[in-house]
Amino acid sequence: MVFDAWRASFELYRAQDAESAQVRAEHLSALDRQTPVLMAANLVNALMLLASMGGWHLQGAWAWLAALVAMVALALHGRWRRRGRRFTSASVRAMHRGTLRALLLAALWAVPALFWFDGAPPGQQLAVACLTLGMMAGGAFALYALPLAALAWLGVLLLGAVTALLTDGGSHAPMLTVLVLCFAATLAVSVLAGERKATMLARAQREATRQRQMVALLLRDFEDHAAEALWETGPDGCLTHVSPRLATLLGCEQAALFDRPLLHRVREASADAAVQLRMAFDAGRPFHDLRLAVPDGQATRWWTLSGKPLFDEAGRSEGWRGVIVDISTEVQAEQRLHRMAHVDALTGLANRLTLHEALGRRLAAGLPGALLSVDLDRFKAINDSLGHSSGDAVLQAVAERLSAGVRPGDVVARLGGDEFALLALSVADGAAALALGERLIQALEAPIVIGERHLSVGASIGAVLLHAHGDGVDEVLGHADLALYQAKEGGRGRCVLYDSALGERSRRRTALEQGLRPGLAAGQFELHWQPQVELQPWRVVGAEALLRWRHPTLGPVSPAEFVPVAEQTGQIQALGDWVLRQAVAAAAGPLRGLTVSVNVSPAQLRDEAFGERVRELLLHSRIDPRLLELEITESIFLDGVEGALQRLQALHRLGVRVALDDFGTGYSSLAYLRRFAFDTLKIDRAFVSELLRRPDTQAIVRTIVQLAQQLGMRTIAEGVENEAQLAAVAATRCDHVQGYLVAMPCTLDEFVGLRRRVEARRPQPAALH
Repeated sequence: MVFDAWRASFELYRAQDAESAQVRAEHLSALDRQTPVLMAANLVNALMLLASMGGWHLQGAWAWLAALVAMVALALHGRWRRRGRRFTSASVRAMHRGTLRALLLAALWAVPALFWFDGAPPGQQLAVACLTLGMMAGGAFALYALPLAALAWLGVLLLGAVTALLTDGGSHAPMLTVLVLCFAATLAVSVLAGERKATMLARAQREATRQRQMVALLLRDFEDHAAEALWETGPDGCLTHVSPRLATLLGCEQAALFDRPLLHRVREASADAAVQLRMAFDAGRPFHDLRLAVPDGQATRWWTLSGKPLFDEAGRSEGWRGVIVDISTEVQAEQRLHRMAHVDALTGLANRLTLHEALGRRLAAGLPGALLSVDLDRFKAINDSLGHSSGDAVLQAVAERLSAGVRPGDVVARLGGDEFALLALSVADGAAALALGERLIQALEAPIVIGERHLSVGASIGAVLLHAHGDGVDEVLGHADLALYQAKEGGRGRCVLYDSALGERSRRRTALEQGLRPGLAAGQFELHWQPQVELQPWRVVGAEALLRWRHPTLGPVSPAEFVPVAEQTGQIQALGDWVLRQAVAAAAGPLRGLTVSVNVSPAQLRDEAFGERVRELLLHSRIDPRLLELEITESIFLDGVEGALQRLQALHRLGVRVALDDFGTGYSSLAYLRRFAFDTLKIDRAFVSELLRRPDTQAIVRTIVQLAQQLGMRTIAEGVENEAQLAAVAATRCDHVQGYLVAMPCTLDEFVGLRRRVEARRPQPAALH
């Protein structure tokens, strides 16, 4: 610690920065101001010493006194020359010159101890000792701001004192020497500590001065350029500080505001604002951002005031001081942002946020009403074909019709795109909600005239009664969306009221969506197999893979239910790839030699990488590609025809068989039969079930079979459940059959034994002709 203090004390003897130069100047100036007193003390001490030693006959006394007087005269002369001058910086050399002067003066005061102490009577020795120790202490403390000078002073006098004690001898000399050394060490440590505190104080004072100057500069700049203005009042409430900016904000001349109560000026602008400010003053506590509205012609100006009370040392009030800001621009921006946040910019209707807030208030109050979710049926086609300008005009016309069809107080909102919503406050039952929905649908069915075009838009609406199926905002909105979805599924142009059955279907669908991926990973899916039999001769030639899902809570789920969900959620690729892997593995193992049929979703065929994945599976399993048959439906051709055909043709060239499933029930695009050489046509079970009842069905099936034969395709009749149907199918010359008559779908292990039993259970020959 002492070493650190020593090192810090001598920093001023090395540092060349401006701040250190300023601190050196302050230390030297403080010592310079004490020069007359210190020099006078030196002369008085010298005369008293000579007088106490009893005479002027001491060896060299007159020379010593003359040298001391000369030193004092030089110091006083220098002080006289520097009078009235203020030094702001001092060099390191100036510090060293001060040290040299202290060293020379200390050498003069060491003379009495070195030359007059030894052999002197005890009384005179005591005078020399007291003087020497006194001069050590006095000089050290006088020179503490110049630590090197103070230590040089101490060192020289200490050398003189120790030399005198050791030269004089005596039994007490060693102990006295130790005491003198301890005294000098104590003085040295005190000098270093004092210098360090003085330097820190000087630096702190300079920093405080700099900060005061900076604050004053900032305040002047603040008042000249900032949007805010400072205000200050006395105990009587009158303004005592009036800047040009304050006068501008208050709308008065600067001179007219001095010694005028601030409250009077505010009252002239707005009585209400003056009341608010008066209440803040009466509270006697600091206040912040007190917002005041001040009329200004046709507009309104907005001020915010902040202030705090002022008190003297006795706690008496001296007035107030604070800041006033004109925030009119900010308030106008807030109002614009609020409008943007709550109003749809295109239609001027409420937006989603406003609807949420209004619905939340209605639900919280427990009041009745209905929420109607409106979706335009044909807007996308209009927007895509005629452009966004026409689309925007349609949306604005729809907004006008919806607003015209409701009662005052109802909230009509645009949620985004072509989605609207209506919060009807006067609707109390389902019949009224449906009636309102039908009126709105009729209003939107009327053509909208845009330029020379008459556009028909139409709408579907889902409605839900408040408090009937939940009290949460998101819950009510979700129920309205479910009802809207049901309306669109039912053919559009309809209004559907939400009920608990819709909620149950929604929850089941959500469970399916959330369970697909983990269910596949957990092994909840499995393949069942149904044999395909060639009629002549009666033998099993293939097997169709049928996907089954046993949900842990919902139980068995039909593919007709979960496959559309997988397609819509994008999980059909993973599910379809798993089915293909399992089917190809079965074809390479237990079903070796049989044609394995796998149903392929349109979503799978739209994937450009689908064909490559099938090729990799075949290559890895090493089965004949002709033993894999992909079953597709006619719906694949409705979207992305060319891409689907190209991928099918690439697989077909590889040897993979392709079957057209449910032929005759869908769009029956015969042109696709010419553009793609299918290997198999599968006749839907709907035709098989009517073969025995309707002759026209027999003609249709016979025509399909003949068409397939002419195009080189085989045919498979699905859904054959009894021998009568089998005979009817055989009569149409169909090649193959599949259905419960042959066997119900079963697991792979069961299928191996089932194959032999099916072939052994050959129907009567009459049924096959």
